[in-house]
Amino acid sequence: MGRKQGPRPVLSFPPEFDAAAYRSRYADLAGLRRSELKQHWRQEGRRGRRNATALESRDDLLRYLQPAGHLLEIGPFDNPSLEPLRRPGLQIDYADHLSRAELVERARLRPERNPEAVPPIRYVLAEGGYDQIQQRYDAVVSHHCLEHQPDLIGHLLQVAGLLKPAGVYLFTLPDQRRCFDRYLPPSGLIDVVTAHLERRSRPPLQALVEHKCFTVTDWLQAPNPLDGVGLPTRALLEAALEEYQAHPYVDVHCWKFTNERFRRLVRQLVALAYLPATTSLRTYNLGNDFAAVLGFTPEP
Repeated sequence: MGRKQGPRPVLSFPPEFDAAAYRSRYADLAGLRRSELKQHWRQEGRRGRRNATALESRDDLLRYLQPAGHLLEIGPFDNPSLEPLRRPGLQIDYADHLSRAELVERARLRPERNPEAVPPIRYVLAEGGYDQIQQRYDAVVSHHCLEHQPDLIGHLLQVAGLLKPAGVYLFTLPDQRRCFDRYLPPSGLIDVVTAHLERRSRPPLQALVEHKCFTVTDWLQAPNPLDGVGLPTRALLEAALEEYQAHPYVDVHCWKFTNERFRRLVRQLVALAYLPATTSLRTYNLGNDFAAVLGFTPEP
């Protein structure tokens, strides 16, 4: 199983590799021919977080959604990314775990947030989940959402069910090497499948322990906290357990990926039939994040 031909797409996205853009970005590649550039990108560039496109940011990628007729963004809070695309004839909807009133109240408690920027929330997921969404979309969008999903496979299947036959899921994720998760063990197939088999509905204790005890603020220079464990670490571990037992849901990162690891995971999940065959799988290194565009073969 793998990629299959599907309905003609409404949207098109840039290739993952653009030889001219790749050469112009990096001085050490100036003398390489096109074939050498592509080989370098496949063997070293993508793994090394190099950008082989003209894209500078997620906003550059989102512009490729302009031909769409129906778009949905999950988890916008006070920073909806689709508003610059708004035009007559384009329907933009928002879904979030909380209602707009709850999000506004939460934003007011944080000085760095803007309550006025919280968009209307059409679908309150805490009240009806994804089953309440009957509209089908040309694209579903989320940013820094997937790494918080206790059941990643379940989430991807739910989103796949919201797409039109040629629709895509466009999302951004933090590159584990460029955030506070830097020293944590990366997520793999066994972790993701186990969470799905358990029908996991909350972040596990391990995720809370990792976040509370072994993440770092300064990921560029901070030493590995696993190299300096002691009694203070023991106190943090016990505090993490107490918090886990005291609260039904503590929101932390459940998954840690790099571009390459995520691509491999998707292919493995398709091979195991946990996900439908993909009609699109493109990933892009964008600074501290990577973006993915994922499309699935519609159910017959």
